[in-house]
Order: sequence, then C-alpha cells, then structure tokens
Amino acid sequence: MDIYGADYYPEHWDKSYWTKHIELMKAYGIEWVRIGEFMWSVVEPKDGEFDFSLLDEAIELLSKNGIKIILGTPTATPPAWLINKYPEILPKDWGGRTRGFGSRRHYSLNSKVYLDYALRIVEQYASRYGDTIDLWQIDNEFGCHGTTYSFTDDDLKAFREWLKEKYGTLENLNKRWGTVFWSQTYNDWDEIVFPINTPTFENPHQMLDIYRFMSDSSIRFLRMQVELIRKYSAKPITHNFMVDFMDLDYRKMAKYIDFVSWDNYIATEEYDPLRQSANHSLMRSLKHQPFLVIEQQPGRVNWRQVNNNYKPEYLAMWTKQAYLNGAMGVMPFRFEQIRFGAEQYHAGLLDYNGRPTKRLEAYSQVRNETSGILYPEPEVAIYFDYENEWIHRINHLNRNFRYWDALVDIYKAVKNLGYNVEFVFKDDEIDRYDVLIIPYASYISESFTEKVRKFNGPVYMTAMSGIKDEYNWITERMPWNLIDEFGIEVTDFGAITSDEAYVFAQPVTTTFWKDEIEVGNAKVIGCFKDGSPFITVKGNRYYVGAVLDEYGWKLLLSEVLKPRISGYGYEITNVNEDGANKTYVLNILPNETKIYIDGQLQTLAPFQLRLTIRQENF
Repeated sequence: MDIYGADYYPEHWDKSYWTKHIELMKAYGIEWVRIGEFMWSVVEPKDGEFDFSLLDEAIELLSKNGIKIILGTPTATPPAWLINKYPEILPKDWGGRTRGFGSRRHYSLNSKVYLDYALRIVEQYASRYGDTIDLWQIDNEFGCHGTTYSFTDDDLKAFREWLKEKYGTLENLNKRWGTVFWSQTYNDWDEIVFPINTPTFENPHQMLDIYRFMSDSSIRFLRMQVELIRKYSAKPITHNFMVDFMDLDYRKMAKYIDFVSWDNYIATEEYDPLRQSANHSLMRSLKHQPFLVIEQQPGRVNWRQVNNNYKPEYLAMWTKQAYLNGAMGVMPFRFEQIRFGAEQYHAGLLDYNGRPTKRLEAYSQVRNETSGILYPEPEVAIYFDYENEWIHRINHLNRNFRYWDALVDIYKAVKNLGYNVEFVFKDDEIDRYDVLIIPYASYISESFTEKVRKFNGPVYMTAMSGIKDEYNWITERMPWNLIDEFGIEVTDFGAITSDEAYVFAQPVTTTFWKDEIEVGNAKVIGCFKDGSPFITVKGNRYYVGAVLDEYGWKLLLSEVLKPRISGYGYEITNVNEDGANKTYVLNILPNETKIYIDGQLQTLAPFQLRLTIRQENF
C-alpha cells in the first residue's frame, strides 16, 4: 500500500506534546495524518473572527518532519455561537423533534444560513492551505447518527423545489405518486408535506422520493465544497464513507470525489470478517479503483453497547485484509488515546500516557507484508443499487428481510468458493466479468436490462427482482422485461418465515419470500418441498424463487463456479501480476487453519497472509 498513517488531533493536546508525537510517528512509520475536521470552533472562535495560528503551527511542524497531511473541512461540527445565533440550523428527526447541540452533525443540509457559514469556513481553509497540504477530506461521515434525514421548514421548501424539477407539474406528480389512493391528491405544491407521525403506512412513492432527496442534499453539499476547494487547490479530494451504510447513494456521491475513503469498523454484534470484506469490495466497486481506509478500528471502540477489545494482532490482520481487497492505504483511528470527550474509551495507537502500544507495533510491522496495491481480477459481479435498498425499506412484503444482509450471504458464498467479487451498478459495463448475479433487485432499469440480455456468461436472478418501476409501482408482469430471457414468469408471491427446498437433490432452507413460478421454456432444477418450482434454468440463465443463505448459494453456484479452495477461515484474492497468476490467501482466524488450494494442502498460522504462484488459471 502507499498510505500508512493515522488520524491525529493536535488541538486536543498542549503543543509541548506535538514534538514527541511526531517523533513516535517517524519511528513507527506513520507517514500520513488526517487533521482539522473538527476544528471549527478553534479556527473561528467567534462569528467572523478567524484564528488559524494553532492549525498553521501544526501543519508547519508536521510538514517539516515529512508527515503528509489530509486536511478535513470542519463542517460536521457547527460551533455553539452559530447555533445560539441561528437555532433554526438544527435538524428535526422523523418525529419532528429538534436534534440539539451537544454532539456533532447537528445541522440541516438545506438551511441557507448553515450553508453560508459552512462554505465561508471551507473557503477560509481552502484559500489558506490550497496545495500546501496533500489531500482534502470533505466534512466527516455524511449521514452518521441518522443525520441523512431532516424535516425542518427549510428541508420541506427544498424538497418541494426538488419535486418541481423532477416532475414539472402537479398533474404528473399526482400520477406518479398514485395520490388518488387514500385521497392524497395535491392541488398546490405547498400542500405537500413530509409524512411525519402518520397513523399508518406512508405513500410508498413519496417515501422513495424522500430517500432520494435526502441523499441528493448530502451530495449537493459535498459538491459545493468540492467546487470551492477546486478554486484554490489541485490536490485530490475524498470523503469518508461508512460501513454497512445505505442511507446515501454512495455510487452517485463517489462521482464527485477523486477517490473513495471509508471507515472500517466492525459492523455487527458478532464479528464477521467476510462482512468487512464485502464492505471493502463495495468501496472498491464504487469507482472500480483502489480506495483508502481512512479510519481503521484499532481495537475497542466507544460507541457500541458492549465495546469488546481486540488483540493487536487483529489490527495487523485488518490491515492485510484491506490490502487484499485493493486498498491504497490504512489509517488507524486514532493515533493518540484521549482522556476526555465523548470518545475517551476509544482505543488508539498510543496509550493514555502517550506510550506506544502493541497495536502500534503490530501496525508498524505489517507494512512489510502489504507493499504496493493489489488489483483483483474481475470474476464474479453482484448487481447492487442503493435505491433498491430504499425500496426494500418501504412497505415491503416481509419486514424482516434486509437487502444488504442477503447480498453479504451471496458475497461470502462466492468468496468461499475461491473467486473474486465486485459489485456492479446500473451504469457499469459488465462484459469483463465471468458470472453475473442479480439478487433481490426490485427495480432494474431498462438500460441494465439490455446489458443483461447481451451478457454472454451465466446470470443468476432471484425473487423480488424486476417487480417495481422507477416510481415504486409494482409492475404488471414479473420479472419485468426479462420473462423471455429467463423462460419463466412470476405469477404470485408471498412472505414466508422459512421453507424447505432442494438444490441438486440437496435440502436447503429458504426464507423471507416465496415466488409462484410459471415455467415457460426453462427447466426446473430445484423445487420447494411442496413440489412447486424453486430454481429454473434456460441456457445459462438461472432464476431463484426465494432467498437462500450462504450455504444454499454455495451449493447452487458450485455447478458453474467450481470450488477452487476447501477449508475454513480464509479469504483469497486472485490477481495477475507481471504475467503471472497469483492467489493471495489470508487466514482470518486467530488460530492455525488448514486449507486446500487447487488440491494442495496449505497450513496457515494465525492471521497469516501467503502468496501462491499458479502455473495457469484455475
């Protein structure tokens, strides 16, 4: 990798500590720091009174010592004086309650007052530091803590303008929203309100537009900052995306930054290494290029219900895993543990006394195994769409179903068979992949449907696919525009808790959803326990009429994706470097594991990363 660093907060320390911190950075190979993203009240202590002396001095000292700098704009933390002067900046939650000052991300993205002040401080940063720093980060974690969504008067006014631009006329909006249902017809734009505290289900078409609008509001704010910085700096610009986060259309947002960064924290109560891998792959897939882990969980965190500690070896393994998935760098959060503030229990690379920890030692040593950047070969593509995640949230058939969780199961199945995975989006070209999987894709655009028809390799499509249009209406027939392609039609469906089915005569468990399939010129290769069709195939077009878990997917896919690897507790990446086919394999367990790659036994020590040179393709 190219970037080894940490997140650093010089404003949290007396200046007498800075030199010692920098000496330790240099001694342990910390070559990059991110600073400045929460310093608004430091550099503008009062309205219009700017004091950059502390930040100036920190940047000068770091630069003089060869430490490269990522400078974050401080717009995630509007200071107390600004909120006191303009309390209307504060956002309102889904219940219409104001979210107050006292933490962070306490602003409405559509408050003109806030935007004016935010862009003023960004311009101060940009004009002062320009190209003297090395990279820019916009804001911090857009949407964190549920702050994608705000329902103030300013938000409502902006939403109405967004709707006018999208629909043109109220007649068109009423038609697309189906407002004749439950007497919701609008005669004036000012009649449109946010459906807050409604007695029962909201209008599903309006809700999809609310999700789109709220995402677009964050993207618009990011674009404003990017355009402003570009007036003063040619340095690359990024933003730190989040783990398992679906409130924002990251694919759309990624178009306006130079590269993707993200914050790699354990996403679930029970740690699942391959779920973290799926997030790495999604981040790489947003621009199909290397990404930066700009915040890496170092050990324990402070924000979970129970904050487990992880031994230093885990930080080394997490760094290797990022490298395996095509990262350009990993930066643990944070360099120094802090004794005060909301994150006082969060681990760091230094302890509370400023001494190097074993985490710092492990991170420093792992760079010897992670030099350069890996470029995984394109093999298996999983179709993904943030809007489909939003559609699944809205008035769906089985409220226990989780779109991303179901995709992670497929991801894990493919990885455990020994293949690389990338996610593809509706505007991606897909010809370079060997296999395409289209799971639970409620809406599939006509342009992507045409790509599916032209795709030469095997295609797997599932239940819940092609059942909605772009306005969240249910389609007349299913899967829409792909009935002939797959040789089947879904004539009805219903929710299930679980049902037994058979794949290649092997029993599997299906969950959440069950299609009733009318078979045309396809062949049934799997059935439910009641004998009704479950899996069909027409040529190399497979249809799966329910939700499968990781085991079921591994069994189904193994007909086409012949298992390359056998064992437990591993992650692999296949690359072609210098004309040689290589497989990197990582033991993701804290104990020894034995695996077989291409029939050959390999014994891996805890968290060991190993490179295998293959004589030919699998």
